[in-house]
Amino acid sequence: MTLPQQPLVSIDTVPFLFRDGVLEIVLAERVFEPFLGQAALPGVLLTPNERLAEAAMRALDTKAGIGAESIRNITGAGVFDNPDRDPRGPTLTIVHAVILDPQANLDREGAHKVRAAAAKGLPFDHDSIIARTAGAVLDALWVDAALTRALVGERFTTASAARLARELAAAAGRPEPVTSNLGRDLAKNTALVKTAEAAAPSGRGRPAAGWSWKQA
Repeated sequence: MTLPQQPLVSIDTVPFLFRDGVLEIVLAERVFEPFLGQAALPGVLLTPNERLAEAAMRALDTKAGIGAESIRNITGAGVFDNPDRDPRGPTLTIVHAVILDPQANLDREGAHKVRAAAAKGLPFDHDSIIARTAGAVLDALWVDAALTRALVGERFTTASAARLARELAAAAGRPEPVTSNLGRDLAKNTALVKTAEAAAPSGRGRPAAGWSWKQA
């Protein structure tokens, strides 16, 4: 009796970097076949007795040079199990969304920053992983406080938060979200306080309102 081939388990990470109103993703050049030399999401095969979060951290460190000090938040973002997703054979991947510190040092050779919405034509099913993960993060904004805080930072403006939503929607392949009432929604959020100063406008019009998170 021939037993069916058991799928391998991999851990892929989607490292998001939001700064200056642009949402980027960090990719890393593959050093093994398949797709040798192509930019892809940092990922590794899960080893025996390794926890999922440990494997995610290993992928970030060994593939993209991203250390723990550069990570603000890391959370599971779903499983991809298409049996044809990897030319080496059946491989399911457990995906983690990673929010990076905007001041992180990401100068490792082989690591590339690209705008999330422009990350197309990647190996495996990484295009789909990015789109679905960006959609999951968009849906979690203002619901998952820790994730949102990691993305927008301790102090932010209404304009910046609206820009983040639009960038996530673009990466997810969704229509541009309506953000005209975002300021009023933020004013109702009990975890936020309006700051005394407002950000200088980039053009004509009223300055964007500033916000900060209440201390726990």
